[in-house]
Amino acid sequence: MKSYRILFFLFACTIITACNKCSDEKPEEVVLVEKPEMVNEETTKLIQEKLSKTDTSDILFVENDSLYATLFILDFYRQRKYSVAFTDKGLLTKEGDTLLTAIKNAEEYGLYREDYHFQKIKDLINSAKDSLTNKVDVVKLLHADLLLADAFFTMAVHINKGRINADSLTYEWKGNQLDTNIVELFNTVISRNTIRIAFDSLEPKNEYYRALKSSLKNLKSEFKDTDWDSIASRESDSTTFMSRVKERLIKSHDYFEEFTGSDSIKLVKSIKNFQCKNNLTEDGKIGKLTFKALQRTKQDYIDQIAVNMERWRWSKEPSEKQYVWVNIPKFEMHVVEEDTIVMRSRVIVGATDHQTPLLKSTIRYFLIYPYWTVPLSIATKEILPILKRDTTYLSRKNFEVLDRNNKKVDASKINWKKYSKNYFPWKLRQGIGEKNSLGILKFNFENKYGVYMHDTDNRKLFNREMRAMSHGCCRLEKFMNFAQFLIRDDSIKYPVDSLISDITKEEQKYLYIKKPIALYFTYFTTEVDQFGELHYFIDVYHRDEKMLKEMRRKRKS
Repeated sequence: MKSYRILFFLFACTIITACNKCSDEKPEEVVLVEKPEMVNEETTKLIQEKLSKTDTSDILFVENDSLYATLFILDFYRQRKYSVAFTDKGLLTKEGDTLLTAIKNAEEYGLYREDYHFQKIKDLINSAKDSLTNKVDVVKLLHADLLLADAFFTMAVHINKGRINADSLTYEWKGNQLDTNIVELFNTVISRNTIRIAFDSLEPKNEYYRALKSSLKNLKSEFKDTDWDSIASRESDSTTFMSRVKERLIKSHDYFEEFTGSDSIKLVKSIKNFQCKNNLTEDGKIGKLTFKALQRTKQDYIDQIAVNMERWRWSKEPSEKQYVWVNIPKFEMHVVEEDTIVMRSRVIVGATDHQTPLLKSTIRYFLIYPYWTVPLSIATKEILPILKRDTTYLSRKNFEVLDRNNKKVDASKINWKKYSKNYFPWKLRQGIGEKNSLGILKFNFENKYGVYMHDTDNRKLFNREMRAMSHGCCRLEKFMNFAQFLIRDDSIKYPVDSLISDITKEEQKYLYIKKPIALYFTYFTTEVDQFGELHYFIDVYHRDEKMLKEMRRKRKS
């Protein structure tokens, strides 16, 4: 008998626990309307009831989604006296259908439909009316209306100002940064059903963004029925590796049967074509970086274009008629004059742990035969360990040692083993000349990072395809061409012959530029060339990677 009581007690506890659990779950709200002529009126009542309780500092939650455009939504519906905006008697209006189609095609703007409630809106509209009873669930219409309004405002903000903070590379709501009265715009475009035109009007106007958008459209069209996966490494099956490479190049339209020669020659030429598109050394060999590029899927390319469209939403096209443009992932500097590139040069930029900063500045002068005063971090972390093993290093590399008063000290009398990164009272300065790490020319510009452009004593490094290897400064291959360009407007007082003469003297000299020139250090991993061809560059600082991770996190949240 006792055992039955115990079993009954346990059964009763189970029932009570289950009931308590059920009582905590709020049943989904349903308000059914039978008469079609009452649907709009009842939906409007629900909109007013929900929004009139919402403060401007609140964030609305609908269908478990956070509506960051709440402030715009409140203003929009108050202006229209809370009337339903996108459905009529339970069916999507022409304006609602136009907006839903724009959301569906958000990828045309480098955006993702998942960020704008696409599937939820579609499901709500499709399920609002019961096909058997013809009753309409106006709660679903309420939610669909609010989500559609939020989708417009959020897409508008994202198209105009972007989704990511340019410095932290984290998600940022930029609704307060708009220059346009977005609610007024929305009211206008709804009345005219010109929603797509409104989105287009909010896009960046510069040619670089437009070229990327066009390239994205072309890529999606070209490969609408084609996809490809990453290929396995050579080690997985060396006998089939090159045939797998060929198959991958065929799928991405990088293999051309039109090339002359044998199958192997055609493949080498196709690999070179692929390497050119990806800014890699065109040697026809599958090296580490080429193989890594071959691992990229179609979606990877789509995402890369989208990330760079995002960057152009933060970045303004240079307004100067003449400027210097350094694109870090491309490892290139070019000079633009009247919309024409008049000079190009390969560059070496900062390594991943010493990144070249993104900045805008002005070059006002350059220095012939600069000294190099070694930054304390480099002196203690890199040079001091060498000095503890080899005291001849300083003389071999033409360094002199200065004390705190900038007076020269006999380095041979210093016991380097006494010093550490926490105590190093010396300055190391490298003498002028061809062996100086800065080379023979240094181009200065104001910036808080202490970086500059300069020549180098190791010019063969410009032949490497991965040129992120400096401590943050930008090394310039065509330093003489650049110097000659900078002094061309001062040909009477300081002609090119004078520059060449000063260089032969091996004496330090400051040269102030007659017309200072704007300088931009930028980070773009895709670019459309003058022939309309799209090129991809290595995400050397993993900034694309960070941005995409943040965008995907937001879509999942």
